[in-house]
Amino acid sequence: MAPAADPAPAVQKDTFSTGSKLWTARAAADLPATTPTRVGRTPIPLEPDPRYDRVLERLKAVVTQHAGDPDNPWAIGHGLLAMGPDFQLTNQQPAVDWLFSQYAEELPVGEGAEARSYVRFPTSRGSQRIEPHTGLMLKVLAEVGVDPQRTVQVQGHPHPVADLYRGVLVSSYLVPERNHSSFQSPNDLPWALQGLATWAPPGPLRWEALDGTPMSMDDLTAFSATVLMAESQFLFEAMQAGASFEKKGQGIFAYTCGGAHLLQGTAYAVARGHGGELVHKGLLGQVPLLYFRFPRELQIYDSLMKKAPQHAALLLVQRLKFVGHFLESAHKMAAMGLYRPSEEQQRMLQGAAQQLVLVVEGMEQQAIFDALDALRTTDEQMYLDVVGDSAHAIRGLELALGRGEVRY
Repeated sequence: MAPAADPAPAVQKDTFSTGSKLWTARAAADLPATTPTRVGRTPIPLEPDPRYDRVLERLKAVVTQHAGDPDNPWAIGHGLLAMGPDFQLTNQQPAVDWLFSQYAEELPVGEGAEARSYVRFPTSRGSQRIEPHTGLMLKVLAEVGVDPQRTVQVQGHPHPVADLYRGVLVSSYLVPERNHSSFQSPNDLPWALQGLATWAPPGPLRWEALDGTPMSMDDLTAFSATVLMAESQFLFEAMQAGASFEKKGQGIFAYTCGGAHLLQGTAYAVARGHGGELVHKGLLGQVPLLYFRFPRELQIYDSLMKKAPQHAALLLVQRLKFVGHFLESAHKMAAMGLYRPSEEQQRMLQGAAQQLVLVVEGMEQQAIFDALDALRTTDEQMYLDVVGDSAHAIRGLELALGRGEVRY
Protein backbone atom coordinates (compact mmCIF):
# COMPACT_ATOMS: atom_id res chain seq x y z
CA MET A 1 0.00 0.00 0.00
CA ALA A 2 1.43 3.36 -1.03
CA PRO A 3 2.12 5.86 1.75
CA ALA A 4 -0.36 8.68 2.20
CA ALA A 5 0.71 11.80 0.36
CA ASP A 6 0.75 15.20 1.91
CA PRO A 7 -1.09 18.04 0.14
CA ALA A 8 0.58 20.07 -2.56
CA PRO A 9 2.68 22.87 -1.08
CA ALA A 10 1.32 26.35 -1.62
CA VAL A 11 3.35 28.50 -3.98
CA GLN A 12 4.93 31.33 -2.00
CA LYS A 13 3.70 34.72 -3.19
CA ASP A 14 6.81 36.60 -2.14
CA THR A 15 10.51 36.12 -1.91
CA PHE A 16 12.44 36.49 1.30
CA SER A 17 9.44 36.42 3.62
CA THR A 18 10.10 38.29 6.85
CA GLY A 19 7.40 36.34 8.64
CA SER A 20 9.38 33.11 8.99
CA LYS A 21 12.06 32.29 11.52
CA LEU A 22 15.66 33.14 10.69
CA TRP A 23 17.79 30.10 11.54
CA THR A 24 21.26 31.03 12.72
CA ALA A 25 24.16 28.67 12.02
CA ARG A 26 24.23 27.51 15.62
CA ALA A 27 20.45 27.17 15.94
CA ALA A 28 20.35 25.05 12.77
CA ALA A 29 21.23 22.10 15.03
CA ASP A 30 17.52 22.12 15.92
CA LEU A 31 16.30 22.56 12.34
CA PRO A 32 14.36 19.41 11.40
CA ALA A 33 15.08 17.60 8.16
CA THR A 34 11.56 16.97 6.89
CA THR A 35 11.20 14.20 4.33
CA PRO A 36 8.58 14.80 1.63
CA THR A 37 5.70 12.33 1.45
CA ARG A 38 4.12 13.26 -1.86
CA VAL A 39 4.92 10.47 -4.31
CA GLY A 40 4.83 11.18 -8.03
CA ARG A 41 5.15 8.84 -10.99
CA THR A 42 4.98 9.63 -14.66
CA PRO A 43 1.36 9.88 -15.86
CA ILE A 44 2.21 8.14 -19.15
CA PRO A 45 4.43 5.10 -18.42
CA LEU A 46 5.93 3.17 -21.30
CA GLU A 47 4.54 -0.21 -22.22
CA PRO A 48 6.81 -3.00 -20.94
CA ASP A 49 9.32 -4.17 -23.52
CA PRO A 50 12.12 -6.76 -23.16
CA ARG A 51 14.49 -4.31 -24.86
CA TYR A 52 14.09 -1.85 -21.98
CA ASP A 53 14.79 -4.58 -19.46
CA ARG A 54 17.91 -5.55 -21.35
CA VAL A 55 19.14 -1.94 -21.39
CA LEU A 56 18.56 -1.65 -17.66
CA GLU A 57 20.37 -4.92 -17.02
CA ARG A 58 23.37 -3.82 -19.09
CA LEU A 59 23.63 -0.36 -17.54
CA LYS A 60 23.10 -1.65 -14.02
CA ALA A 61 25.97 -4.07 -14.51
CA VAL A 62 28.19 -1.12 -15.44
CA VAL A 63 27.04 0.92 -12.44
CA THR A 64 27.32 -1.97 -9.99
CA GLN A 65 30.92 -2.64 -10.96
CA HIS A 66 32.28 0.83 -11.59
CA ALA A 67 30.14 3.06 -9.37
CA GLY A 68 30.64 0.43 -6.70
CA ASP A 69 34.34 1.26 -6.57
CA PRO A 70 35.04 2.23 -2.93
CA ASP A 71 37.86 4.52 -4.09
CA ASN A 72 35.63 6.64 -6.35
CA PRO A 73 33.21 8.64 -4.14
CA TRP A 74 31.84 10.71 -7.03
CA ALA A 75 30.88 7.50 -8.81
CA ILE A 76 29.39 6.06 -5.61
CA GLY A 77 26.99 8.99 -5.53
CA HIS A 78 25.84 8.08 -9.02
CA GLY A 79 25.54 4.44 -8.01
CA LEU A 80 23.12 5.48 -5.27
CA LEU A 81 21.08 7.49 -7.78
CA ALA A 82 20.71 4.48 -10.05
CA MET A 83 20.46 1.64 -7.53
CA GLY A 84 18.83 3.25 -4.50
CA PRO A 85 19.73 3.75 -0.83
CA ASP A 86 20.67 0.11 -0.22
CA PHE A 87 23.40 0.11 -2.87
CA GLN A 88 26.43 -1.93 -1.81
CA LEU A 89 30.00 -1.42 -2.97
CA THR A 90 32.32 -4.02 -4.40
CA ASN A 91 33.93 -4.30 -0.95
CA GLN A 92 30.50 -5.38 0.38
CA GLN A 93 30.10 -2.17 2.41
CA PRO A 94 26.87 -0.11 2.34
CA ALA A 95 27.49 2.84 0.03
CA VAL A 96 25.90 5.39 2.36
CA ASP A 97 27.92 4.36 5.42
CA TRP A 98 31.13 4.16 3.40
CA LEU A 99 30.73 7.63 1.90
CA PHE A 100 30.42 9.24 5.32
CA SER A 101 33.05 7.21 7.13
CA GLN A 102 35.68 7.56 4.42
CA TYR A 103 35.04 10.91 2.74
CA ALA A 104 32.90 13.23 4.89
CA GLU A 105 34.29 15.82 7.29
CA GLU A 106 32.95 17.46 10.41
CA LEU A 107 32.05 21.13 10.08
CA PRO A 108 32.54 22.94 13.41
CA VAL A 109 30.20 25.83 14.16
CA GLY A 110 30.51 28.16 17.17
CA GLU A 111 32.80 27.88 20.17
CA GLY A 112 32.69 26.71 23.77
CA ALA A 113 29.34 25.64 25.16
CA GLU A 114 27.63 26.81 21.95
CA ALA A 115 29.85 24.76 19.67
CA ARG A 116 28.09 22.53 17.16
CA SER A 117 29.38 20.12 14.56
CA TYR A 118 27.67 19.51 11.23
CA VAL A 119 28.89 17.54 8.23
CA ARG A 120 30.25 18.36 4.78
CA PHE A 121 31.94 16.66 1.85
CA PRO A 122 35.06 18.31 0.40
CA THR A 123 35.29 19.02 -3.30
CA SER A 124 38.25 16.69 -3.59
CA ARG A 125 41.08 15.10 -1.70
CA GLY A 126 44.27 15.37 -3.69
CA SER A 127 43.45 14.11 -7.18
CA GLN A 128 40.40 12.20 -5.91
CA ARG A 129 37.16 13.97 -6.78
CA ILE A 130 34.55 13.71 -4.04
CA GLU A 131 31.92 16.40 -4.52
CA PRO A 132 32.83 18.54 -7.53
CA HIS A 133 29.38 20.14 -7.39
CA THR A 134 28.35 21.67 -4.06
CA GLY A 135 25.63 19.61 -2.38
CA LEU A 136 25.86 16.72 -4.86
CA MET A 137 25.89 14.09 -2.11
CA LEU A 138 23.01 15.74 -0.25
CA LYS A 139 20.98 15.88 -3.45
CA VAL A 140 21.53 12.19 -4.18
CA LEU A 141 20.92 10.99 -0.63
CA ALA A 142 17.74 13.04 -0.33
CA GLU A 143 16.45 12.05 -3.77
CA VAL A 144 16.80 8.31 -3.24
CA GLY A 145 15.11 8.42 0.15
CA VAL A 146 17.91 7.96 2.67
CA ASP A 147 16.49 8.55 6.16
CA PRO A 148 17.94 11.85 7.45
CA GLN A 149 17.92 10.38 10.97
CA ARG A 150 20.14 7.48 9.93
CA THR A 151 23.31 7.45 12.02
CA VAL A 152 26.63 7.45 10.20
CA GLN A 153 30.24 7.81 11.30
CA VAL A 154 32.16 10.95 10.35
CA GLN A 155 35.81 11.18 11.37
CA GLY A 156 35.10 8.63 14.09
CA HIS A 157 32.03 10.41 15.52
CA PRO A 158 28.34 9.53 15.09
CA HIS A 159 26.12 11.94 13.20
CA PRO A 160 22.64 11.81 11.75
CA VAL A 161 22.65 12.19 7.98
CA ALA A 162 20.60 15.35 8.65
CA ASP A 163 23.81 17.02 9.81
CA LEU A 164 24.89 17.04 6.17
CA TYR A 165 21.71 18.95 5.31
CA ARG A 166 22.47 21.44 8.09
CA GLY A 167 26.08 21.74 6.96
CA VAL A 168 25.11 22.50 3.36
CA LEU A 169 22.46 24.96 4.55
CA VAL A 170 24.69 27.10 6.76
CA SER A 171 27.52 26.97 4.20
CA SER A 172 25.30 28.30 1.40
CA TYR A 173 25.18 32.01 0.69
CA LEU A 174 24.54 34.06 -2.41
CA VAL A 175 24.29 37.82 -2.99
CA PRO A 176 24.24 38.22 -6.80
CA GLU A 177 24.48 42.02 -6.83
CA ARG A 178 27.76 41.81 -4.89
CA ASN A 179 29.01 38.70 -6.65
CA HIS A 180 29.31 37.21 -3.17
CA SER A 181 28.67 33.49 -3.16
CA SER A 182 29.70 30.18 -1.65
CA PHE A 183 29.08 28.62 -5.06
CA GLN A 184 31.80 28.49 -7.69
CA SER A 185 29.32 29.70 -10.32
CA PRO A 186 25.58 29.42 -11.10
CA ASN A 187 26.45 26.03 -12.60
CA ASP A 188 27.45 24.89 -9.10
CA LEU A 189 24.09 25.69 -7.51
CA PRO A 190 21.36 23.22 -8.58
CA TRP A 191 22.52 20.18 -6.59
CA ALA A 192 22.51 22.08 -3.29
CA LEU A 193 19.21 23.74 -4.22
CA GLN A 194 17.47 20.41 -4.81
CA GLY A 195 19.01 18.80 -1.72
CA LEU A 196 17.99 21.66 0.55
CA ALA A 197 14.51 21.83 -0.97
CA THR A 198 13.99 18.11 -0.38
CA TRP A 199 14.40 18.21 3.40
CA ALA A 200 13.33 21.81 4.03
CA PRO A 201 10.42 22.17 6.48
CA PRO A 202 7.07 23.32 5.05
CA GLY A 203 6.71 27.03 4.36
CA PRO A 204 9.38 29.69 3.83
CA LEU A 205 12.89 28.83 4.98
CA ARG A 206 15.34 31.58 5.97
CA TRP A 207 18.78 31.14 7.47
CA GLU A 208 21.94 33.02 8.32
CA ALA A 209 24.98 31.52 6.62
CA LEU A 210 28.28 31.08 8.40
CA ASP A 211 29.55 34.35 6.97
CA GLY A 212 26.48 36.20 8.29
CA THR A 213 24.64 36.47 4.97
CA PRO A 214 20.84 36.26 5.38
CA MET A 215 19.43 33.67 2.98
CA SER A 216 16.05 32.43 1.74
CA MET A 217 15.00 29.31 -0.16
CA ASP A 218 12.69 31.48 -2.23
CA ASP A 219 15.52 33.79 -3.24
CA LEU A 220 17.85 30.88 -4.02
CA THR A 221 15.16 29.28 -6.19
CA ALA A 222 14.37 32.54 -7.94
CA PHE A 223 18.03 33.13 -8.74
CA SER A 224 18.42 29.64 -10.19
CA ALA A 225 15.29 30.11 -12.30
CA THR A 226 16.50 33.50 -13.52
CA VAL A 227 19.81 31.99 -14.64
CA LEU A 228 18.01 29.11 -16.34
CA MET A 229 15.75 31.43 -18.30
CA ALA A 230 18.50 33.89 -19.21
CA GLU A 231 20.89 31.20 -20.43
CA SER A 232 18.06 29.62 -22.47
CA GLN A 233 16.99 32.85 -24.14
CA PHE A 234 18.71 32.16 -27.47
CA LEU A 235 16.89 28.81 -27.63
CA PHE A 236 13.54 30.46 -26.89
CA GLU A 237 14.22 32.84 -29.78
CA ALA A 238 15.04 29.93 -32.09
CA MET A 239 11.89 28.09 -31.02
CA GLN A 240 9.70 31.13 -31.64
CA ALA A 241 11.28 31.65 -35.05
CA GLY A 242 11.10 27.96 -35.96
CA ALA A 243 14.85 28.06 -36.53
CA SER A 244 17.65 25.63 -35.81
CA PHE A 245 20.61 26.25 -33.53
CA GLU A 246 24.19 25.16 -33.01
CA LYS A 247 25.91 23.78 -29.93
CA LYS A 248 29.11 25.74 -29.37
CA GLY A 249 29.27 25.82 -25.60
CA GLN A 250 27.15 28.99 -25.53
CA GLY A 251 24.43 29.82 -23.01
CA ILE A 252 22.81 26.79 -21.45
CA PHE A 253 25.21 24.49 -23.31
CA ALA A 254 28.01 25.73 -21.06
CA TYR A 255 26.24 24.13 -18.08
CA THR A 256 26.70 20.59 -16.84
CA CYS A 257 24.86 18.08 -19.04
CA GLY A 258 23.48 20.83 -21.26
CA GLY A 259 21.73 22.49 -18.34
CA ALA A 260 19.77 19.37 -17.34
CA HIS A 261 20.82 19.71 -13.71
CA LEU A 262 20.01 23.41 -13.62
CA LEU A 263 16.54 22.58 -14.95
CA GLN A 264 15.97 19.63 -12.63
CA GLY A 265 17.16 21.40 -9.48
CA THR A 266 15.05 24.47 -10.20
CA ALA A 267 11.99 22.41 -11.15
CA TYR A 268 12.21 20.39 -7.96
CA ALA A 269 12.46 23.46 -5.73
CA VAL A 270 9.47 25.00 -7.51
CA ALA A 271 7.45 21.79 -7.15
CA ARG A 272 8.21 21.91 -3.42
CA GLY A 273 6.62 25.37 -3.26
CA HIS A 274 9.64 27.68 -3.39
CA GLY A 275 10.32 30.66 -5.59
CA GLY A 276 7.00 32.43 -5.95
CA GLU A 277 4.28 32.53 -8.62
CA LEU A 278 6.33 34.29 -11.29
CA VAL A 279 9.11 31.73 -10.98
CA HIS A 280 6.57 28.91 -11.25
CA LYS A 281 5.05 30.41 -14.40
CA GLY A 282 8.44 31.06 -15.92
CA LEU A 283 9.59 27.51 -15.29
CA LEU A 284 6.64 26.10 -17.24
CA GLY A 285 8.09 27.74 -20.34
CA GLN A 286 10.97 25.30 -20.10
CA VAL A 287 8.65 22.39 -20.95
CA PRO A 288 8.05 23.23 -24.63
CA LEU A 289 11.70 24.24 -24.88
CA LEU A 290 12.77 20.82 -23.62
CA TYR A 291 10.79 19.13 -26.39
CA PHE A 292 11.91 21.68 -28.98
CA ARG A 293 15.54 20.89 -28.18
CA PHE A 294 15.33 17.12 -28.21
CA PRO A 295 14.95 16.24 -31.93
CA ARG A 296 17.21 19.07 -33.02
CA GLU A 297 20.06 18.05 -30.73
CA LEU A 298 19.66 14.47 -31.92
CA GLN A 299 20.09 15.77 -35.47
CA ILE A 300 23.28 17.49 -34.42
CA TYR A 301 24.68 14.20 -33.10
CA ASP A 302 23.56 12.40 -36.28
CA SER A 303 25.34 14.98 -38.41
CA LEU A 304 28.53 14.74 -36.35
CA MET A 305 28.47 10.96 -36.58
CA LYS A 306 28.32 11.14 -40.38
CA LYS A 307 31.07 13.75 -40.59
CA ALA A 308 33.42 12.11 -38.08
CA PRO A 309 32.75 8.35 -37.86
CA GLN A 310 36.19 7.94 -36.28
CA HIS A 311 34.73 9.58 -33.16
CA ALA A 312 31.77 7.22 -32.98
CA ALA A 313 32.57 6.00 -29.46
CA LEU A 314 32.80 9.53 -28.02
CA LEU A 315 29.61 10.63 -29.78
CA LEU A 316 27.72 7.58 -28.53
CA VAL A 317 28.72 8.41 -24.97
CA GLN A 318 27.55 12.00 -25.42
CA ARG A 319 24.32 10.71 -26.91
CA LEU A 320 23.83 8.50 -23.83
CA LYS A 321 24.23 11.61 -21.69
CA PHE A 322 21.76 13.61 -23.73
CA VAL A 323 19.01 11.00 -24.09
CA GLY A 324 19.24 9.77 -20.50
CA HIS A 325 19.04 13.27 -19.05
CA PHE A 326 16.13 14.17 -21.36
CA LEU A 327 14.12 11.19 -20.14
CA GLU A 328 15.04 12.02 -16.55
CA SER A 329 14.10 15.71 -16.81
CA ALA A 330 10.87 15.23 -18.76
CA HIS A 331 9.53 12.46 -16.55
CA LYS A 332 10.57 14.10 -13.28
CA MET A 333 8.70 17.26 -14.17
CA ALA A 334 5.65 15.25 -15.25
CA ALA A 335 5.80 13.11 -12.10
CA MET A 336 5.76 16.26 -9.96
CA GLY A 337 2.66 17.52 -11.74
CA LEU A 338 4.37 20.49 -13.38
CA TYR A 339 2.83 19.45 -16.71
CA ARG A 340 1.10 16.54 -18.44
CA PRO A 341 2.68 15.43 -21.74
CA SER A 342 0.59 16.02 -24.84
CA GLU A 343 0.10 13.24 -27.38
CA GLU A 344 2.96 14.63 -29.45
CA GLN A 345 5.19 14.83 -26.40
CA GLN A 346 4.25 11.27 -25.45
CA ARG A 347 5.40 10.08 -28.86
CA MET A 348 8.65 11.95 -28.39
CA LEU A 349 9.18 10.35 -24.98
CA GLN A 350 8.61 6.91 -26.46
CA GLY A 351 11.02 7.74 -29.25
CA ALA A 352 13.60 8.84 -26.69
CA ALA A 353 13.35 5.51 -24.88
CA GLN A 354 13.86 3.73 -28.20
CA GLN A 355 16.84 5.98 -28.88
CA LEU A 356 18.32 4.89 -25.56
CA VAL A 357 18.02 1.26 -26.66
CA LEU A 358 19.86 2.07 -29.90
CA VAL A 359 22.57 4.02 -28.08
CA VAL A 360 23.28 1.18 -25.67
CA GLU A 361 23.35 -1.31 -28.55
CA GLY A 362 25.77 0.97 -30.40
CA MET A 363 28.01 1.21 -27.35
CA GLU A 364 28.02 -2.57 -27.07
CA GLN A 365 29.00 -2.88 -30.74
CA GLN A 366 31.87 -0.47 -30.08
CA ALA A 367 32.84 -2.60 -27.04
CA ILE A 368 32.79 0.52 -24.87
CA PHE A 369 31.34 -1.19 -21.82
CA ASP A 370 33.79 -4.07 -22.04
CA ALA A 371 36.80 -1.75 -22.22
CA LEU A 372 36.02 0.55 -19.31
CA ASP A 373 39.01 -0.46 -17.21
CA ALA A 374 41.36 0.38 -20.07
CA LEU A 375 39.42 3.54 -20.88
CA ARG A 376 39.95 4.77 -17.33
CA THR A 377 43.70 4.93 -17.92
CA THR A 378 43.53 6.50 -21.39
CA ASP A 379 40.57 8.89 -21.11
CA GLU A 380 39.35 9.28 -17.53
CA GLN A 381 36.74 11.91 -18.40
CA MET A 382 35.10 9.65 -20.96
CA TYR A 383 35.21 6.82 -18.42
CA LEU A 384 33.47 8.99 -15.83
CA ASP A 385 30.90 10.06 -18.42
CA VAL A 386 30.03 6.43 -19.16
CA VAL A 387 29.62 5.59 -15.47
CA GLY A 388 27.72 8.73 -14.47
CA ASP A 389 25.54 8.88 -17.57
CA SER A 390 24.68 5.19 -17.26
CA ALA A 391 23.29 6.04 -13.82
CA HIS A 392 21.21 8.92 -15.15
CA ALA A 393 19.97 6.78 -18.04
CA ILE A 394 18.84 4.12 -15.56
CA ARG A 395 17.02 6.75 -13.51
CA GLY A 396 15.43 8.23 -16.65
CA LEU A 397 14.29 4.91 -18.09
CA GLU A 398 12.89 3.63 -14.81
CA LEU A 399 10.94 6.88 -14.44
CA ALA A 400 9.70 6.46 -18.01
CA LEU A 401 8.52 2.91 -17.25
CA GLY A 402 6.65 4.07 -14.16
CA ARG A 403 8.94 2.06 -11.89
CA GLY A 404 10.82 5.08 -10.58
CA GLU A 405 9.18 7.71 -8.40
CA VAL A 406 9.81 11.25 -7.25
CA ARG A 407 9.16 12.19 -3.64
CA TYR A 408 8.35 15.87 -3.38
